[in-house]
Order: sequence, then C-alpha cells, then structure tokens
Amino acid sequence: MRLLPVLLSAACVGLSGCAVMSVSECQVADWLDVGQRDAFAGRQKRFAEYEKACAKANIQPNQALYDTGYTKGRFEYCQPEVIFQSSLEGSGSYQICPVAQHAELKPYHDVAAQYYQAKKVKDQLFDELERYQGYLLDPKLSKENRETYTRRIRELKIKQERIEFDYFDAEHKLARFKRERGLK
Repeated sequence: MRLLPVLLSAACVGLSGCAVMSVSECQVADWLDVGQRDAFAGRQKRFAEYEKACAKANIQPNQALYDTGYTKGRFEYCQPEVIFQSSLEGSGSYQICPVAQHAELKPYHDVAAQYYQAKKVKDQLFDELERYQGYLLDPKLSKENRETYTRRIRELKIKQERIEFDYFDAEHKLARFKRERGLK
C-alpha cells in the first residue's frame, strides 16, 4: 500500500495536473482507476467535471465504474495513517470519509494539518526576512528603499517570536501524537 500514493500521484500528473480531462484523456480513461485516484487523493467526487470535459468529444464517462473505483479508493484513503500523512503534506482531509469514521480520523488530520500550517507560515516568514535582508546588501539601494526594507524587517521580527512559538508548539504536539500512536 505504500507505493499506491506514489503511483497515484504519478498517474495524477498524467491527468492535466488532476484538474479536468482533455479529449484524448477521455478517450482512453479507465473510469475505475480515475475514481480510485480521486478518492485516494482525498478529493470529493468529480464525475460531473469529467462528464462536462468529455462531452466535448461526445464521450460519456462510465459512472458505475467511477463510483466503484471511488469507493475502493476511499476505503484505502480513509485510514488513520494515510489521513495523517496526507495532512502533513497539506492535502489531507477526512471529510470524504464515512461520517462514522470522522471522530477517529479527525485527530490524525488536525495535528498534522496544524503542523503543516505552522511550518508553512514559519518558512514564509524566514523566506521573506531573507529576501529583505538580501535587498539591503545592494550598494545601489536608495535611502528611501533602505528605510522601507529595514522597517519591513523590523515588522517581520516582531511577528517572528509568535510564529516560532506556534511552530514549536505544533512540532511538540506532532511528536507527542506520533509517539502515542506509534507513527513514523
């Protein structure tokens, strides 16, 4: 099962970035596989989108095969470890899973999604700080721009403490959650 996400991600690239299908993709689509891929990626059903895209080529997608594949993909996706890993990558959601599983899956999603978001904000802050500090190295920089960039760096440094606290808190919660549940 570990190879399945990689294989499905690679196949997803072949479908125009997983948006809608081209006419040529409609002509060769394996609707069982398309449904399975959509569910395993944590997406809501997109059959109506495929129907609309394929109508341009007078092709009617097979909804029964799509639904069967979607059900299979959803079963594979709606596992705590899969939800957790997807959420760590910023794409997880337990919302497509059966409602009866939501209480079990929500903590896996929440702790991983909180970490992902805190890391993203921290990384963005450091990228922005680095960019403005780089601007200040330009010897031809005008006095006005130097003051603007210096002011922006000060603003970012004020935010930095809170952002780092949020990140380390999320990192600590993630480590504890993984330890408690035996996750890698």
